Amino acid sequence: MREVFYGWWVLGAAVCLGFVAFGVVIPGYLAFSVPVRAELGLSSGQSAFIVGAAWGIGDITSVAAGWLADRYGARRLVLVGGLLCGAGFAALALANSFWGILLAYTVIASMGRGMGIFPTLMTLVNQWFVRRKALALAVVNTSTAGGAAALLPALSLGAGQIGWRPTALVAGLAICALTLPAVAIIRSRPEDMGLEPDGGGHASGTADGANRGDGDRATTRVAPTRREFALGQALVTATFWALTLGAVLRTVTSDVLIVNQIPILIWKGVAEARTATYLSLTYFATIPARFGMGLAALWIAPRWLLSAAMVVVTLCTLAALIAQGDRVAWFLIVASAAGQGVSSIAWITVGEYFGRRSYGTLVGVMTVFYGTSGLIIPAVAGSVFDRTGSFVPVLAVAAVLQAVAATSFLLVKQPADDTASDSR
Repeated sequence: MREVFYGWWVLGAAVCLGFVAFGVVIPGYLAFSVPVRAELGLSSGQSAFIVGAAWGIGDITSVAAGWLADRYGARRLVLVGGLLCGAGFAALALANSFWGILLAYTVIASMGRGMGIFPTLMTLVNQWFVRRKALALAVVNTSTAGGAAALLPALSLGAGQIGWRPTALVAGLAICALTLPAVAIIRSRPEDMGLEPDGGGHASGTADGANRGDGDRATTRVAPTRREFALGQALVTATFWALTLGAVLRTVTSDVLIVNQIPILIWKGVAEARTATYLSLTYFATIPARFGMGLAALWIAPRWLLSAAMVVVTLCTLAALIAQGDRVAWFLIVASAAGQGVSSIAWITVGEYFGRRSYGTLVGVMTVFYGTSGLIIPAVAGSVFDRTGSFVPVLAVAAVLQAVAATSFLLVKQPADDTASDSR
């Protein structure tokens, strides 16, 4: 009987950890935002800053994490990052002020997320698969959306039944508890076990980059069977920067709409009791979008998928600007789903076009741009509402930026052969 390729076990561990850790940390504060604002007297701008800055700090942290993962392997980063992520979220239970929330959630938990969860788990899985890369990355990317969708209502229910502080403590400890068995399974690269990507034979030969994994043992890396870009080679391609610009504009506008979705819906006349349900549906809708669009990238050129999805996002944002009542929620749900599908394709495209060699660093470079923007832009959007009582300027600007992203994605083409390293 043929032995199961160990990469599937690594993928399974990454999926489980991504489901819980990402699912708790990314939407977690949003589940607590109403009771936290009531208890601590926070404004819309402060609440938006807590979440936007948290996502931004996590993204900025991923730059160093990506470089370290490419050079030394992802396993140690997953261990340290997972434990930090869980400890920070659990520490929310002790926060009694705006600054306490910032320290526990925005700094500690988010740095842990950027270091060991996302996009580090994507970097890890990218090392194990070549032919099945699109499928594997779509699966792990979808798991994070699935976690957010499934755990958001659970966190909201916990906050309502036992209080947001005990719920945060339990959720944080759960992340820590799951990190340990996941790391026991994970290996950074197939070469660490004498294997090749996709379950080929024993590794042999060398390639540029690191040749040691996580301290499991010294290894030699197999010569790649497709083009491999060094960091400098990728950074001089128009494809990388067109993809980065589109991803930045997509992510920043998505963050603004997600972080401020509840106040936007209330402003549009949706009953507050239904807003949490709509937010949960928003995350649920991203599951088929991420997986389906990720698989579609197997047959359709990424630039067409990316651009078409952003056109849908733009039109839905404009519709949300014009509409009133519960219809606004459905437009925002579709916009979020299409936008998250873009996220899935973007990560797959980096791996397909630039290879394994510098994947973590390239993803880190991309995320630092929208991470920096995420530090302030969602909070600025919330502040606009605090001052004007309207989200019209926010939605209008978001639609314009989304249209620019759709145009930028049209420039994402396969890089020329002569710009990559000779990997044969």
